[in-house]
Amino acid sequence: MTPTDSRPSAQPRISSVDWDEVRFSFRDSLLADTSISALADNIDGCHWPKKGADETPAAYLELTHKEALARLASLNLSPAHLDKLADILRRTLVFDESFGEMAGVAGRAEADHDPIKRNLAHLGIPEDFPTALCNFSTATHEMCRRERLEVLADFLAFARGAAQFIIISGDFRALLNACVHIDESVIARHLPYRPKTSGLHLLEGLAHIVRALDADKRALLHRDPTAALSPEARAQADGLIRHFYAQTSLILEEHRAGTPANRLVAPLDDITVESDVAALLALYLPAVPAVEKTAAAAPEQTRDPSAEKPGFFRRLFGGR
Repeated sequence: MTPTDSRPSAQPRISSVDWDEVRFSFRDSLLADTSISALADNIDGCHWPKKGADETPAAYLELTHKEALARLASLNLSPAHLDKLADILRRTLVFDESFGEMAGVAGRAEADHDPIKRNLAHLGIPEDFPTALCNFSTATHEMCRRERLEVLADFLAFARGAAQFIIISGDFRALLNACVHIDESVIARHLPYRPKTSGLHLLEGLAHIVRALDADKRALLHRDPTAALSPEARAQADGLIRHFYAQTSLILEEHRAGTPANRLVAPLDDITVESDVAALLALYLPAVPAVEKTAAAAPEQTRDPSAEKPGFFRRLFGGR
């Protein structure tokens, strides 16, 4: 039987003893919560027919031979798929074990062959992106502060080298796996990344903040954005504005030219958050029209930025 063979059979080839050996071996894998279809896609000529967040090796690792067959039957998969699953797990373990050994490899020459480093470069994601601006759980942010994981490269290096922590923390495991396999949707859940594009984006970072708010707070954003945000959320929004200085400047220029906030957020291409992100973004754009009107009324004068009343952006970026 080839890895792609999906012909039904009355019983799988793998015995109960062999199945136990495979599942027990995979229990400590960094990839236990990765979708089986994603693992199969990284194996030449292999395919797993079921996709979804729940269809991971972890869903099978505590199941006996009989229970695993019952789960497959509930998914309308033949018993032969247990053979295919075992093959996927075995072949993934080979990669997983060799990948784990990379944590002890040092030196720039070896780092150039690091698949995560290569994948981040391919996606245009900078390794020095601050972990404080990532969309992590409170517990993960606390761990980053405690372990001084200040940038993305620190975070991923720590994740690879601390398997005992990865098993506990979903954020560490999820982002590590996503960077290994280039799962753009998972990367976008944790980083301000826009799938199918290159680089990180301010608007996606603000969208993370919005999605974490409940319905009442999101409604309050449109009336009083300052009251809608917790001190932590406000600090993160301020940090994003500072970090994405170039993008912020372009947005500011468009706003000065008369582009309304709801059009500035159009690149998000997500109607479920665009209006709320526009409300959050407006918090950083309040005084721009008045400043532009004054400048237009006296074009012959040279503007002296130091003489202007300090606006929000100037205070935010450290101006006086």
